[in-house]
Amino acid sequence: MNPLMMHPGRMKAQEIEGLMNLFVVFAVVLTGLAIAIIVRPLLRKVDDVPAAPVAAFVLGLAFPTAVLLMYLSISNHDWTAATTADTNGVLPSDINEMVAGLEDRLRAEPDDVDGWLMLGRTYAQLQQIPESRRAYRQALALEASPEAKLGVAEADIILDRENVRRDAGRLIEEVLAVEPDNPKALFYGGMVAMARNDIETFRDRWKRVLTMSPPDEIRTMIEAQLAQVGVQEQINETPDTGIAVNISVSAELAERIKPGAVLFLMAREPDRPGPPLAAVRRDASELPVTLKIQDSDAMIPGGMLSSLPRVQLIARITNSGEPVGQPGDLFGQMVWTAAENSGQDVSIVVDQIFD
Repeated sequence: MNPLMMHPGRMKAQEIEGLMNLFVVFAVVLTGLAIAIIVRPLLRKVDDVPAAPVAAFVLGLAFPTAVLLMYLSISNHDWTAATTADTNGVLPSDINEMVAGLEDRLRAEPDDVDGWLMLGRTYAQLQQIPESRRAYRQALALEASPEAKLGVAEADIILDRENVRRDAGRLIEEVLAVEPDNPKALFYGGMVAMARNDIETFRDRWKRVLTMSPPDEIRTMIEAQLAQVGVQEQINETPDTGIAVNISVSAELAERIKPGAVLFLMAREPDRPGPPLAAVRRDASELPVTLKIQDSDAMIPGGMLSSLPRVQLIARITNSGEPVGQPGDLFGQMVWTAAENSGQDVSIVVDQIFD
């Protein structure tokens, strides 16, 4: 019998723990898929940027460890209890039936807040982030609990990091107002503070995470980011004015842009393959548009775009909305140099097709 359908009311704790044990198996598989998605662009030559097999190899080794350590430092799940839970003989092949059973029960009992929270956690573990967000939003509509707010905010940020500047950031601040020592809220709250260039608050929140005894590797990462912010503050004696980029699309390619397409402006260090140093996302319907990309748009807190003498700027339009380049995406690019372009607007015409 499906364990999620054995009880029409709340699930027993042992059933929940059994399900969490089952998620470990799927987490391994899904992490492998994530590695493939992330590493693939590093193995492909794009325009004048060469492939980077060494970087792909290193990232492939580092990513699983980083995922595990980050989860252990933020998750509030009791894995000690989980190791002794009764799984009721559930096999991995039953996972879809189990989730479907919980969905069916919630359709019959739509006011079950705990059920929606459980479904949100379940989909998050399965890396089905849009579904997780939907479930957490249902829980939030019933009860504005910190867990529901954090669930919605986390899903929003995973789907689009720009959401730290929007409702996701507001929800995180609301959680911190009532749970100032919530480690997950402090971690994401640091990202929110950095997005609004509030270095003092960013530093305070991440330092408080350090007091909560995170694993050594996470501690090292946070300390490195805090140190990098300190260096950036010393280097940037003037306010970060960023690089203003006028972006347009050629008449020949304009008809390829579909409703809902997304525009990304990305900054890279020339001749160094890897993820963008900074990125800005907008709706492609805004074209032609002038965007400013700066240190506060860094992909990781403490990014130092302003310290580079040369920056490769890439404007990419994607009908899929995916941040990773896809065949058929439209793009244009140029190299900005501090010596020639500092203080001036630069222009990019999107006139090429990614294949």
